[in-house]
This record gives sequence, structure tokens and C-alpha cells, in this order.
Amino acid sequence: MPFLSNLPALRLALAYALHDPSSLLPHSTIPTLLYLPIPVSSGLPSLSTNPTRKPTIRALVLDKDNTLCPPKTAKLHAAYIAKIEKLKASPEFSHNPSSILIVSNTAGSTRSAEDEAEAKQLEAELGVPVLRQHPERRKPLCGPDVLEFFKEKGVTDDPAEIVFVGDRLATDVLVAREVGSWSYWCRDGWRNPEIPGRDYRGFLSKMEARYERLLRDGYGKVAPLPRGINIATKK
Repeated sequence: MPFLSNLPALRLALAYALHDPSSLLPHSTIPTLLYLPIPVSSGLPSLSTNPTRKPTIRALVLDKDNTLCPPKTAKLHAAYIAKIEKLKASPEFSHNPSSILIVSNTAGSTRSAEDEAEAKQLEAELGVPVLRQHPERRKPLCGPDVLEFFKEKGVTDDPAEIVFVGDRLATDVLVAREVGSWSYWCRDGWRNPEIPGRDYRGFLSKMEARYERLLRDGYGKVAPLPRGINIATKK
């Protein structure tokens, strides 16, 4: 099974689920990537009692499988390509061509020819870089590599200026929590706008959705703010 190939990540997610479950909750939830607001900061929690005071965002991390593309493919729907173009042109990310980064546990995540070919295809079609992950530091363990990428490219060296977007709580949301960044959860995964009823989520994704609903609605849990941010002290 795919998750068994990433046992360190599985252990980390289970540790959070047992001891700090709120850390697996996203800061904001959207149905799919197509609903990601522009500016991205507008959908995040306010930094003070003034609802218009939002975080400063300079970098965006996008998941591939079941977020940007159907699972286990690099097929790009026209609607998703158009969404990426709008994000690239937005004031938050137009300042640097490396301000949007694709981080996938398939494309660019192993040394296999298939994963490298997918990474190169996405870069060519979208004009967005794909992180070449260390095979032993795949999501949610790749946070330091993401931070180093944005620092080297002159995008930002502040994790609180980065947003992670993906369909998995145990990888996309958790890596944001680990490095002190913001997170958006694509609750429904990838959907074809022409056939929105088709659900591409796997068993684990569906179980995560139930878990998220239980924490949020059943126990009233909310996602902790990124480290270093304290709304109560902001004026």
C-alpha cells in the first residue's frame, strides 16, 4: 500500500492524531483548488480583532495528486491551468517566478524515471517548479527542504509567509504545521468541473474527511496558528 512506503511520515501523523489532533486541522477548507481565493491570504484567519488584517503571503506550495491533477497522473485540466495562471499573475506571487512550488510525493519525489518525467512535464506545462524531494524526506518531512528552496530563490525566509495547499491532512496540512506555515485543505480532492460528482479520493482521504469533521463539529477543535503568531498580541 502507498502509505507503507513512507513509514516515518505515517508514524508522525499517528503521533499527532494521538497527542495533538488539532494540528491535523487546516487553517482553511475549500472544496477543490479551483476555489482557492485570490488573494490567498483573504481566506486565512485574521491577525487581530480587525477581520481585514490578514497574514502576508509570499509563497505557495501546491500538492499534485488529487489536488492539481487526478491521482497518479500529471494530466492537467484547462480549468486548473487557468487557475495556476491567475495565481502566478496575482500580486502575492507575481514578484518572483519561484514563489509557487509543486511538492508531490510522486512527481520529483523519488529517483525513478517516471516521477522525474512527471516533474519535468508539470514544469514545462505550467511554468512552475517542482521540488526534487529527498526520497527519505517526503511529505510531511520535507518542510526544511521547502523552506530552503524559497530562501535560496529569494522568495521568503519566513515560514509564516508560506501557504500549503493539498488534499491530505496527514501530509499537506501536517507539513505546514511542522514548519510553522498556513494550510488550505482541498476537502473534495480533485474534481473535473464537467463531471463534479466523480470522487477520486481514496480510502485514507475519505477517512481523513470523517476525522476532520469529528474534530471540528464533534469536539470543537480548531487549527493552531503557525508558530510565532499570536492573534491576541496583535493590535
